[in-house]
This record gives sequence, structure tokens and C-alpha cells, in this order.
Amino acid sequence: MIDYRKLHKDALVADMHSDTVLRMLNGFDIAKRDSTGHMDLPRIKDGGINLQVFACWLSTQTPIEECRPRVDLMIDSLEAQVSRNSDQMAICLTADDAIKIISSGRLATFIGIENGVAIANDISNLEHFYNRGVRYMTLTHTASSDWCISSADTAEAFYGLTDFGREVVRKMNELGMIIDISHASVSAVDEVLKLTTAPVIASHSCVYELADHNRNLTDEQIKAVADNGGVIGINFYNGYLSSQWSDLSDSLFGTYRGLIDSIRTEYPDDRKKRREELGPMFDDIEKKLSKLAGVNVATVVNHIDHIVNLVGADYVGLGSDFDGVFALPDGLKDCSMMPNVTQELVRRGYSEDDIIKILGGNFMRVFNKACN
Repeated sequence: MIDYRKLHKDALVADMHSDTVLRMLNGFDIAKRDSTGHMDLPRIKDGGINLQVFACWLSTQTPIEECRPRVDLMIDSLEAQVSRNSDQMAICLTADDAIKIISSGRLATFIGIENGVAIANDISNLEHFYNRGVRYMTLTHTASSDWCISSADTAEAFYGLTDFGREVVRKMNELGMIIDISHASVSAVDEVLKLTTAPVIASHSCVYELADHNRNLTDEQIKAVADNGGVIGINFYNGYLSSQWSDLSDSLFGTYRGLIDSIRTEYPDDRKKRREELGPMFDDIEKKLSKLAGVNVATVVNHIDHIVNLVGADYVGLGSDFDGVFALPDGLKDCSMMPNVTQELVRRGYSEDDIIKILGGNFMRVFNKACN
């Protein structure tokens, strides 16, 4: 039997998506062990994570003149954390950088952008963000932009991408910036895969066949990503992992909807205060849901299994969405529990080579090919 602890420790473990930068904007210190969020440096070390993507997220409703400055502010916040903790983390710009940083015992810190509205409909802003160290961009989010259709859009104004959207894809290829298709519609993914000359990622998505949420990828899309040489990072959010959980969640949230809306209305620009007010309520809902629809580490690995059985072990990885979701599986409540994924993969009979690919090797392959 493979020793999963040793295997996890020796492997390069890459998490392709977290939203921890949003907490940094509110004064969170990543160096200190925390009890409210999902991620900090002590727990990253406990979880054996070697490369962490920190995504700079923007709402599609952000006024266009505020998009670039807000992302710059998030990058500033992340750089400040890295500077204060330079003995524990460093920003990686290439896969070779990442390997050198990891070899030095530090966390390879990868900067991403979540939502293409960040470039404010100005192609030159892609180069600006590339020069600031950004190495992937998620093209859209939960609402369509002027140039890319979201998976949540039920009335598409155009097919997938506009001419400007196609220009974005070509420019990202030219710069060496990874294209992230998570949140993108079926039509947008189709357009991207017709155009791109580099492998893409779905940084934090799951399998539609196992949970029929618009955020998840169909078998046809999974095959297309594999044909492209890309990789899909399995999201740990319960709502993308389990249709049963999602249905029960909708029902329970309906009971609390009025109170939730009133809190969001009262604190429209204060994320920290909203978190304080909504946190206990969400915790209560999550406890009730856990009893009704158990979602655990095995559920996450079911999604990995599906992709491996469909296209092989070379096209799947991990994209937790830590600090971006409120409900996580039993056994994966924060980043310190990442070794539990390795334990479950070992239990199911995966080979050491395939586990190493899934934990981070596949992402590193894409990082190397797309960004070098």
C-alpha cells in the first residue's frame, strides 16, 4: 500500500484557484493561523500545498473606470503579503520560477485574475497585467461581459465571444497568459478552443454529468479540453459537486432569503461586515445541509474519477475555490486537509504517477507550455 502522507509530501501540490486576496483587502494577515477563512500560510504548510493561485476577482457590474484600479489594488495587497513573508512565499512568473521557489522551501505564489472585465475593454490592459505578474485570466464570471458569454446566461446576446473577445484570446496566447474557461458558456468555450494555440484550463469547475450545474463541464467539453492538452481543476464547492446538495440548499436559502437580502442591502460595499453578519447564518445552513446530503472527500474524487475514466489522468487537477465559497465537503473544510484527497486517491488504487499528475503535475505542464 502506498504511504499517502509521504506521497503527498513529496509531490508538487498545486491549487489552481482561491479567493484569499479578497480577504487581504480587508486587513487579513496570511502569516497568521486563522479560524474564519479557509487559507493562511500555516494551514497551507499543513496541507502540503506548494503552488497556490491567488485570484483577483471582480464583479461584472464593476464600473468600467474602476476595473483596472481595483485589480491593481488587489495585486498590491498580495505583493505586500509576499514582501512581508519573503522567507515563506515568492511570486512565480514561469513554471521554472515555481520549481525554484518550491525547492527553496517557499510557496510558489501565482497571480490570476477572475473575470475579464478587469481589462476594461482595452486590449492594452492585458499587457499591463501581464507585466504585473498575472499569468492566467478567467474570461468571465456569473454574468456575461461585453465580449464573453457567461455559463449563467440564458439569453445569449452573441455566440460565445465577440470580435474583441477573440482578440483577447489571441493576445493572451501571444503574451503567454493562460486562458481560464471556468464560468464561460458552452458557446464561449467552443470559440476559445477553436482559436487558442496554447492549452487552456478550467481552474475551478466540476463535472456536469455528476452535478447538473451550469458551472460544470459536459463530457463533450471535457474531451475538448483534453484534446487541447488543458487541465480541469476540480472545485470543492458542495453546490458544484452534488445536485442533491444544491437542490436542498436552494430550498433552505429560500427560508432565509429576506434576511440575507436585507443584510446585503445594508452593507453593499462592506464585504467584511457582510461576512460577519451572514457567516453564522451560512454556518447554520451548512450544518443542516451536511446532515441531509453528505458531501465529502469521496465526492470530490468521484469527479476526478469521471474525468480520468473519460479522457485519462493527464487532464484533471485541483481548484479548491477556498475563501470563495461558503460550503465545503467534510474532510476538506480548509486547505490544511488537502492530504485527504491523496488518501482517497490511494484508497481507490490510483498509481503514484497518476496521483502526482493530479495533485499538480498536470497544471505544471500547462503552466510550462502556455507561459514559457
